Amino acid sequence: MASVLETDLADPDHHLWRNGRLWWVAFTVHLPGWQKERVRQSLGTADVAEARRRRDALLARYPQTRPCTLSLRLQPRRRLAEATAA
Repeated sequence: MASVLETDLADPDHHLWRNGRLWWVAFTVHLPGWQKERVRQSLGTADVAEARRRRDALLARYPQTRPCTLSLRLQPRRRLAEATAA
């Protein structure tokens, strides 16, 4: 069974953004006691394919380093015109 990160997603660049020439990842984790934390980290690469690999590795190992649950948006956001037409 494939993990959620290995599936064919509508948005392969989920949680990625380019800041200058380097790719970054941003995601939210839910911590014990109803706390949450926004994580932003440089992936240290200008290559989008490498950034995707590094993002996937980071998301796979992050919950192993501390007790948390990842909160991931894997589908692209709906545009306002799409939302109002529905």
